[in-house]
Amino acid sequence: MSRSFTTSLAVLTAALATPVFADVTAADVWSNQQALISAAGGTLSGDPSGGSVSPELNFILPGGEASFQITADALAMSENGDGSVTITYPSPMAITLSGGAAGEGSFNAEMVMTHDGYTAVATGEPGDIAYDTDATNLRIEVTRITMEGEGGENVDMTGFLTMTAFSNDSRITEGNLIRYVTESMTGDSVAEFTFTADNVTSISKQTTRPIRTSIDASLPVGGSNILNLSQAMRDGLSVMVDSLGEGTSSSSVTTLETDLLNRQESTTGPQTFTLSLGEDGMDLDVEAADFTLLMNDPLVFPGDLEFAMAGIYAKYVLPLNASDEAQDFRVATSITGITMADTIWNLFDPAGQLPRDPADITLDVTGVGTNGVDLLDFAALSQMAGPPPVEVDEVTIESLRIAAVGAEATAQGSMTFDWTDFETIPGLPRPEGAITINLNGANALMDTLVDMGFIPAEDLMMPRMMMGMFATPVGDDMLESVIEVNEQGHVLANGQRLQ
Repeated sequence: MSRSFTTSLAVLTAALATPVFADVTAADVWSNQQALISAAGGTLSGDPSGGSVSPELNFILPGGEASFQITADALAMSENGDGSVTITYPSPMAITLSGGAAGEGSFNAEMVMTHDGYTAVATGEPGDIAYDTDATNLRIEVTRITMEGEGGENVDMTGFLTMTAFSNDSRITEGNLIRYVTESMTGDSVAEFTFTADNVTSISKQTTRPIRTSIDASLPVGGSNILNLSQAMRDGLSVMVDSLGEGTSSSSVTTLETDLLNRQESTTGPQTFTLSLGEDGMDLDVEAADFTLLMNDPLVFPGDLEFAMAGIYAKYVLPLNASDEAQDFRVATSITGITMADTIWNLFDPAGQLPRDPADITLDVTGVGTNGVDLLDFAALSQMAGPPPVEVDEVTIESLRIAAVGAEATAQGSMTFDWTDFETIPGLPRPEGAITINLNGANALMDTLVDMGFIPAEDLMMPRMMMGMFATPVGDDMLESVIEVNEQGHVLANGQRLQ
């Protein structure tokens, strides 16, 4: 086989494997956008035939319980000679938001968006279009807001949002489902808003450092009932979100005329957010580092109250739709490196007798259970009487730890539950298993509390007696207790029967 033939074959193979995008028109782009909005449960109207389009976006909840609408100045839609379409956002651009809920009132907000350049270039073929969007120095300012309803006429709001840069690569593919895939990056942003109601004014400001976000969503054609997302997931609804932020800082001040009611300042370091949602359930992973909070509420305390946390973590794996099959679940959360300023410690420990080491709280529970109800069918849940039919068959405490003021409590173990046996322990599914509990530094902590005068020594006689009865010393001020439930339903502590 000649080298030239081999090269030609390789080029042909690569060409066949690479999607070839055909020309798209403004009408194709607008139809593609309408398909996405329709799948999200809204309607997008406007006519792009004249080279521009004035968009109107509407969302209405089932039964007309609530509605939301966005209208804006015309967007320019230019068909380029290379088969692409450029969407250009004007500057300034007037935007109106309005909405309301039955029996609750309504609102109307007028805003103006300005920028140094905001365009999106659409390429592809009808029904499968990619968008490359870039914007620089965005600013959205609220110019007027009106509210109707109880107390609404006395509320006023002004404010703005600025963003140094915004870029987005997305693709909307139409088919049996509408698939939306996007990767976006936002630059530094600042949001500042002032709310006034009667003589109370609240000013809030938040600075957000760059955020990267990825979304991969599949939506049923024609939309879903937001009050029954369980059925929507059976119809193919799925969402995956992955976000990474560099951190935020925020502040708020609330005053009554000239008197301070409340002041808060907070910061966070890097943050991650991952969500997977579909018929198999929800998998949520959230993590943030270096959280600080300062509060000043003169009605509670005359000075500043300061707290900090080195890390916050949450992990939830939960089945959401009803199933006859047992499914795994996990609930995990932790707050580590909890500290308080000395101004707080000194309120109850001015002599510094208690250890002020950072505190930790950690919980990680896994298990297996049978979910007998659609947890996202909100309409059906609102009509349900009694607790939802959820059966937990197995629970494992992977870790439980609470450490503070020189003491530490931990627990590990597992239990199973027999839902066919409600007689061994009347009214409850029969449990069986064991949990090991360790307690370190408890006696030293109680001694310190007595020395501080917090607790009379005689009030601790019973807790000390109980620890002696049901816990075994395993070291210096270290206790262990194994709580067991056997197959007869007997509860034992270190082999000693309690029930």
